[in-house]
Amino acid sequence: MGGKRFCALRMPGAGLWIALTLAFLAAIAVVAQSNIFDLPPLPKPASYGNVLIDRLAGTEGSKAVGFSHWSHRTRYSCRVCHFELDFVMLANASEITEEANRNGRFCGACHDGQIAFGHTDEHCSKCHTGSSKGNAKQFKKLRKLPRASFGNKIDWVEAEDSGMVTPIASILEPDFEPFPFKEEFEVKAAWILVPPADFSHNSHLRWLDCSNCHPDLFKIEQEATENLLMKNILQGQFCGACHLTVAFPIQDCKRCHTKMRG
Repeated sequence: MGGKRFCALRMPGAGLWIALTLAFLAAIAVVAQSNIFDLPPLPKPASYGNVLIDRLAGTEGSKAVGFSHWSHRTRYSCRVCHFELDFVMLANASEITEEANRNGRFCGACHDGQIAFGHTDEHCSKCHTGSSKGNAKQFKKLRKLPRASFGNKIDWVEAEDSGMVTPIASILEPDFEPFPFKEEFEVKAAWILVPPADFSHNSHLRWLDCSNCHPDLFKIEQEATENLLMKNILQGQFCGACHLTVAFPIQDCKRCHTKMRG
């Protein structure tokens, strides 16, 4: 009697585990058949984050401009270009012209012949390379910076923490200090068994301005942003606005989902 009663009590639990296991495997199969894990291929570290600016170059008979984020990131924060100088955070969306540059706008704010080489004929080929591969020889000089697993394979936050790079946060306000907002929180994952993503305002505000994210990418109220899903991030929305192109790529899952194993 006792043995039969024991089996009768155990079987429903075993059946439940089997059902949950089958459901989990079915969910994995659905995800595997979808394109959710078809992450975009990554270029070589020296090319990651590089942009080919060809909005007008081709029509004016000159080669497109090959722009390297990493070479500028050692000197300036993202905020300088994408807030103070009005560069749109989308390739070829900014109204850049040679005339505007020569008048001190966009690239011309620094490339004026004093801060950096100017817009004169002998320097044209330095930018108008027609390639986004980047300067591999110059990139090798960054070998001493803290390492990461993906993208440029440089941990830029750690590099700034350690003082190995000291990017300028403003070229318009000499006494500028980043907004002292250090709130950290978790973003719940939509998938079962996937740990939440950890978000740090402090890490982002070292490089960006609040307006780079709010309100266009994220609503200011926590958990008010709708459709914050990986499939949309992979389309360049939300975190994907930077973490598909310049900031460490989403292939580095554990940089955000820090409690993820394996």
